[in-house]
Amino acid sequence: MTHASPPGEKPTIVSQFVSLTFGLWFPFFRWMARTLPPVWVARLAEATAERAIWERDSVREAILDNYAAVLELPRNARAVEVTGREMVSRHSRLWIDLLRYSGRRDVDPARLLYARNGDERLVVASREGKGAILLTAHVGNFELGGLFLTQLGLKIAAVYVPDPSPVIEQHREDARRMLGVRGLPIDTSPFAFLPVRKALEENLCVAIQGDRDVSGTGRRMPFFGRTASFPVGPFRLAQVSGAPVFPVFVLQEDDGRYRTVVEEAIRVPNVRGEQGEAAVIAALAHFVATMERTIRAYPAQWYLFTRFWDDAS
Repeated sequence: MTHASPPGEKPTIVSQFVSLTFGLWFPFFRWMARTLPPVWVARLAEATAERAIWERDSVREAILDNYAAVLELPRNARAVEVTGREMVSRHSRLWIDLLRYSGRRDVDPARLLYARNGDERLVVASREGKGAILLTAHVGNFELGGLFLTQLGLKIAAVYVPDPSPVIEQHREDARRMLGVRGLPIDTSPFAFLPVRKALEENLCVAIQGDRDVSGTGRRMPFFGRTASFPVGPFRLAQVSGAPVFPVFVLQEDDGRYRTVVEEAIRVPNVRGEQGEAAVIAALAHFVATMERTIRAYPAQWYLFTRFWDDAS
């Protein structure tokens, strides 16, 4: 949610105002999201936060570079800018929905759903008793997924890297808790996944982001005609725990409702040596291909404000 201006970039007046008052207006934004009609809140977000994001040269240029690759168009193509602006707009609406629907007892999740696909796969995995790894990406309203999954009677945990802003992190953690989702913060420590392994042993469905190699220890895979590094940790964890990996996405349709998608399980056999490593890489390749297909179908719902490819020009 936060996007600091890089050294040498002069912030705009709007950007300066948003940054200086962030600790005050975000709690107010949460109150508005839970109280006022969503369309009113969206208009305010468009005039403030969305404008501040788009006016930052480094952020805007990164967004355009990313979408030029995703859409396979020249960087200056009109469709690239339109999709980038739509992504920024959808990002604020993601937050509006998350803050609006978390913790409200009068919310009927069924009314927020356009369609559900593959729920039965998670129910079957729960009966196996080894937990499940719900591998998603910064695509769609992934945080709101807990609202829909807990309706199946499943216990959900979410692995996350804490946000640089303590204000945002506190509100996000509050929202998770009110949705019935246990937060599992991680860092780059080699022992970071021990709490995740424990959660799987407790038969929880553990949601993990699979589109960003935070630790820098991932493997490079083809992605939209280039290569990028993706984390292998979820697949190694699946290998040693026996938990299935489900690519999962919570995608917003044009009418504002959501489509939940649970793809078929990716199983990683618990074997060692070269054969085991090959199984991990094959599983990763399967997920990356699934993620690319999903982003192609919903390009404006891939939320990214920095250059994804290190060779982007």
